[in-house]
Amino acid sequence: MIESKNDLRRYLLADKIALGVNKKRPRIIGDRIWKYQIDYRKAEYYLNTNKHFFSKLMFYYYNLKFKIKSRSMCSEIPYNVIEEGLVIWHGQNIIINGNAKIGKNFSISSGCCVGQAHNQYPVIKDNVEMTIGSKVIGGIIVANDVTIGAGAVVVKSIDESYTTWGGIPAKCISRRKNEYVSLKKERLKCIKIL
Repeated sequence: MIESKNDLRRYLLADKIALGVNKKRPRIIGDRIWKYQIDYRKAEYYLNTNKHFFSKLMFYYYNLKFKIKSRSMCSEIPYNVIEEGLVIWHGQNIIINGNAKIGKNFSISSGCCVGQAHNQYPVIKDNVEMTIGSKVIGGIIVANDVTIGAGAVVVKSIDESYTTWGGIPAKCISRRKNEYVSLKKERLKCIKIL
């Protein structure tokens, strides 16, 4: 949770490095997803430090920007759910329940859902990648360093790290390290965020 300016800087830097961005700031035209993530983190910060008139005003500004972009992409991403190192590949049709807990270095693509079932919510640990159209539903726990394949529906807890899951319902289809996730972890270790 972002509770100070230092937390905000750390989250913004971690998200930028996780996205693989080498520029100092987004371009005026372009970098749509990066700008979307920046608005998300700043709205989160001002929501959590909402003590003064200026903070409230800034929260309304960034919240409005974020919500307009979310509606244009038909996505619902609640605040204070995802830790640093977020990567949104494609922002369309992403639905995340506000009671879910998602760890560091989370990657998500379009059409993904992290939802409730029977009033229970998922817990997704660090370095998890959800590919296009995947779903994680119910009171389950997804272990560190897991890749959820395209279109997979995870309804049971995943205890084994460094695995890839696919199918409906999801089953383990590979027990190899995901090279993309490993590279992202290395980049983030270089700045001592992990």
